[in-house]
Amino acid sequence: MLVLEPNAAVQELIDQALRESGHRVLSTGDSLEALELVRRVRIDVFVVGDLVGHQTEALVSELRSSQPWLEIVSIGGRDNALSLIDLRARLSSPFFLDDLLAAVAAPADDA
Repeated sequence: MLVLEPNAAVQELIDQALRESGHRVLSTGDSLEALELVRRVRIDVFVVGDLVGHQTEALVSELRSSQPWLEIVSIGGRDNALSLIDLRARLSSPFFLDDLLAAVAAPADDA
């Protein structure tokens, strides 16, 4: 699982909750680093925080071309940058950790 969250405190909270739930987690606050990680490591679920819209769309497009099976969970989203992208789940911000854990644990067709 890869977490891309620009807010360091939120990133740490998400990372800790996912690890405590038994997930293997890579975390970053930088979209270019996220791209590099996906090019080197197979990722099943990508949790993306509230990034700038165009940046998020370009990133997700690149990630999906590298790993088409990638499931995406979006947190926040002040605009509709990901509205046309097929997501596993969309969580509003602020969010509950239990909702995030349920979203990443759910099979793709159940979310």
